[in-house]
Amino acid sequence: MSRQPELTVWGAGTSRTLRVHWMLAELNLEYDNRKVGPRTGETQTEAYKAINPKGKIPVLVHGDLIISESFAIARYLRRTFKGLTLDQHQLSPEGVARFDELASFMLMELDATSLYIVRRHLDLASIYGEAPNAVISAKAYFCKMLGEGFSASELAEFVWGHCFSELDILLTTILDWADAVGIALPAHCHAYRYRMHQRPGYRLGKTNNKP
Repeated sequence: MSRQPELTVWGAGTSRTLRVHWMLAELNLEYDNRKVGPRTGETQTEAYKAINPKGKIPVLVHGDLIISESFAIARYLRRTFKGLTLDQHQLSPEGVARFDELASFMLMELDATSLYIVRRHLDLASIYGEAPNAVISAKAYFCKMLGEGFSASELAEFVWGHCFSELDILLTTILDWADAVGIALPAHCHAYRYRMHQRPGYRLGKTNNKP
């Protein structure tokens, strides 16, 4: 009898679910891929809300542990399973502090404050209403924060230290999202994004993320 994967992922088809599928691919982990989509009604069922009361994707189930929020899942996977090494700086207190700084900056300033405002008032305008000025302002703020947050030298290799990490997954999916909504990215961000897209883990994760 074949052993069932101990990991289950609920959610596919979004940039946030891609973060989880990509990390699983980088770690070469088997898992049960439950392709629940966003705003399909599946996440609002009693059965799903028993797993995640917030009714959102993605969700990771690992034994008795249930984790939601894409970056928290990616970080848990990297810390729990072997497969991605870190350099001495990344392991140092200073490196960990820089990790936290970058994660907070990307999740708050680039994702939530900028791109999700654009999503709400463009893709989800039927729910949240049209707000052209808010969209213009959010895009401009994204460009300002991206330019101030990441210089060409800082993205010459990886976003944090000299080894690939979940921060690269986070930044790449943010840049992909920005490009998809028509935000003009600096040349060094395009170059960084292109390199990340060449990773086998990205390509497999993208395949597994298809609805």
